[in-house]
Amino acid sequence: MTLRLPLLAAWHWLMLLLLGVLALFGIELLVKHEQQLASSQQWQQELATAGRLRAMLESELNVPLYLTMGLASYIQANSGVLRDAELDILLPGLVQQARHIRNIGIAPGNRLQYVYPLQGNEQALNLYYPDIVEQWPVIADIIQQRRARLAGPIQLVQGGTAFIYRFPLFMNDNQYWGIISTVINIDPIWQQLNQEAQEQQVKLALRSKLSAQQFSDSFYGDNQLFYDGSLVLNISLRGADWQLALRSEHNLTGRSAPLRALMYSLTLLFLSLLGWLFYSNQQLKRAAQQITASEAYLRSVNDNVMDAIITTDENGIIETANLACYRLFGYPADSLPGLHWSSLLAVPEQVKQLYSATSSADKEVESQGLRHNGSSFSLLLARSTLNINQQHRQLLLLRDITERKKEERLKNEFVATVSHELRTPLTAISGALGLAVGGALGQLTPSQHKMLQLAHNNCTQLHQLINDLLDIEKLSGGHARFDLKPLNLTRLLQQCQTQMQSVAYPRQITLQHNEQDYWVLADEQRLRQVCLNLISNAIKFSPSESAIILLFQPLDRDIRICVLDQGPGVEHDFVPRLFTRFAQADSADNRSHAGTGLGLAICKEIMTKMHGSIGYQRQQQGSCFYFELPQQPAP
Repeated sequence: MTLRLPLLAAWHWLMLLLLGVLALFGIELLVKHEQQLASSQQWQQELATAGRLRAMLESELNVPLYLTMGLASYIQANSGVLRDAELDILLPGLVQQARHIRNIGIAPGNRLQYVYPLQGNEQALNLYYPDIVEQWPVIADIIQQRRARLAGPIQLVQGGTAFIYRFPLFMNDNQYWGIISTVINIDPIWQQLNQEAQEQQVKLALRSKLSAQQFSDSFYGDNQLFYDGSLVLNISLRGADWQLALRSEHNLTGRSAPLRALMYSLTLLFLSLLGWLFYSNQQLKRAAQQITASEAYLRSVNDNVMDAIITTDENGIIETANLACYRLFGYPADSLPGLHWSSLLAVPEQVKQLYSATSSADKEVESQGLRHNGSSFSLLLARSTLNINQQHRQLLLLRDITERKKEERLKNEFVATVSHELRTPLTAISGALGLAVGGALGQLTPSQHKMLQLAHNNCTQLHQLINDLLDIEKLSGGHARFDLKPLNLTRLLQQCQTQMQSVAYPRQITLQHNEQDYWVLADEQRLRQVCLNLISNAIKFSPSESAIILLFQPLDRDIRICVLDQGPGVEHDFVPRLFTRFAQADSADNRSHAGTGLGLAICKEIMTKMHGSIGYQRQQQGSCFYFELPQQPAP
């Protein structure tokens, strides 16, 4: 059954369209304003960051430049006279004060005569600047303009790349004396600049200004930053004209995309909710009609079920009941709600027992129902627990099994009648065959003896089947008599062990039990029948030269007797049918172990009549059949 959404009226669609257009215009206006604001904030942030980086760069370079100017003042004060002893003290001190100075060179008359430190710079000593074709035009321009200049990065004659601060020196008579060159290590400055850029989360580049409109390629950073709209600042440092390009790695304008998505989502949500409100009344009306139709359909199905279905609250008070329930119990219509469901039982006091027996939804239990006219009948009860709106409910399924009980009774009576009628002639046949096999009718040939022995064995098995059928019929029908009295359980097990030794001995199977002394209230013959059956089954399925252990396990008020063997065990799927009639794991005609399939069912009936229980446990190797009985003090 599908739900068709009703269409909106034309003016509803027109209003939604108009609101959508207005929302679109407003969102784009808001996003544009946000982009402008974000761009302004980013520009201000980048400008502040660029100022800090420029100040750091100037600070790192100014120290060696100021020291160079001090050295020039010293030479001028000495009228250009250089004393080796004084320079050996002065130059190391200058290098130590400025951490980025690689070396200081003094070139009177443009010839480099003093270099500190000399180690690693031997190739530069006595170098005549006019001979350096690449650098002399710049040096000559510095001398002509009488202005110090920071140049670089420059490839050094002695190897490596560095900045060089060249200071032309003139005496008091304005006569050119020479030039002082301070070589500044470039790598530590770049490392510090890179560290600062990473901390500020920016990308930057540096390049030299060649003329008013010409620039070199970047000597630090990505050259593309000068052409992609990044912030560009001019830096003038001791005659060096540079440009710095900077761009933040975080694009603040990127917030416009999530803002646009959010606003569009909210607008779409608002229009959807508004559209929903427009047709909600029609939809709710149609849904209410469908719910009513569904309830009527479910009620019709529920009322036409043959079994009685009842729902109760957690206290057992009936809330609903189908028509089959009223027909089954004979109550007037709508008279059951408000009553406790135990009023439908012949013995209301059994409610707790029924709750315990139907603790899971897959369990069923038989009981007696009570009709409104006072008559009782057999019923089968199943119970499920429901959780509706965090409130616990019970679902009870009650089925009238009167006819099934009648059919079972007729079947049992038929089996009993047939068994009784077969017992007498079968006893005569078995006896006659026994006499013939024993030689009472004369000497037999081997083939005759084999055939008669086979017939006698089959008669014996058939006789045992008839006895088991009659036995279980008496037990299930309540016709068997039980003489319950205190019984020494240990002595009874010893007798059973002795009785079964002859069966176990040919296969070298040993029977063991502990010597503890326990008493129970039981019928001696019936309990012996249970013990012999369990021990016989253990011998039948145990391998040769194995052991069967009879073990006592005291419980709170009961005593458990376990029969443990080392056989193959019971298949997991067969365990639920283990104690039912005619149940055999191997039901093939050529099965290796003969039996009627009634022994364990008889044992269960006997233990029930003696207020005990019987069960099975799978062992790591073998099986454990056990029964439990209430303990009794020794008389």
